[in-house]
Amino acid sequence: KIVYLFPQTAEALARNMADKYPQIRYAACLSTSFLAKKNRKEMASNRILMYAIARVIEVDKNGNLEKKSGKDKKVLIASRLCTLKMLLHLSKDKDVSTKLARTESITNALVNVANRMEKNANILCMATLTNLTRHPDNLNHLMFKVPKLAPIFVTHVEGSDVECAKCALYALQNLSCDSNCRQEMANTTNLLGSVTKAAFKHDFPEQQISALHTLKNLSDDPFNLVTMTNTPGCTATLLALANNSGNGMAQYLACDTLATLSHWLLTLSARKNNKLMGDEKDGGEGSDSSAKRAEMNRRTFETSTYQMWT
Repeated sequence: KIVYLFPQTAEALARNMADKYPQIRYAACLSTSFLAKKNRKEMASNRILMYAIARVIEVDKNGNLEKKSGKDKKVLIASRLCTLKMLLHLSKDKDVSTKLARTESITNALVNVANRMEKNANILCMATLTNLTRHPDNLNHLMFKVPKLAPIFVTHVEGSDVECAKCALYALQNLSCDSNCRQEMANTTNLLGSVTKAAFKHDFPEQQISALHTLKNLSDDPFNLVTMTNTPGCTATLLALANNSGNGMAQYLACDTLATLSHWLLTLSARKNNKLMGDEKDGGEGSDSSAKRAEMNRRTFETSTYQMWT
């Protein structure tokens, strides 16, 4: 209720988050996290407060923490951890998620500090970004309006931290559900390669299944056919998993992805053949042309030899 009784509370907390004394910063961050539990929408809508939180997250920008004493450094890191926990809490709310995803200062700060903090903070950062991808209305905005978001996910998929890699794969899986994002994702450097490697991680079944779901979603776009087939190991991995009956779900997803890619290949072949046969109606050969066209649209299983003796 304090937010409604004293409208300037949020702004006062924002000012204290930028105070030169680390202890005051930590107290302001802790108070804000308490208020956020009951005032999620109000907190996310306050741009001044969100900007102050972003600055707390980027406390180590340009190596600022190295200039602090050991005690002050611990307090500033604790303040950052406190704000990251608060953002994770806010990101779990469906109604708040859309506002948070469109708060440029927050999304840019999370992307900038990702994989540059201590382990616990990195996990909170990736979990928050993953939660933002859970809302369908956020996908297009995150993919095209948040710089370096997809490359950050790729970095964590290839990283050694299991939890961060799992969060990154879940985020990529969600992003790949938006048809407008699929081509951009497929063209992101190392994305298909890293997801393909994750799809073969039998020791981490959650990562494997999420990676296969991502590949399947990306294969639904016919323009990704060439990109996926040209990715080293992608087709081979799918074929290996399709022939492995040890994991039913992984086998099913691999077969489904291969079937989708095969469908696009067959469709492309049929369109090309129809175009080649389209001009053969001239000269009174209409019926013969129709027969040839029908033949071109199905597999014949005929073998073709080179000067073979019989």
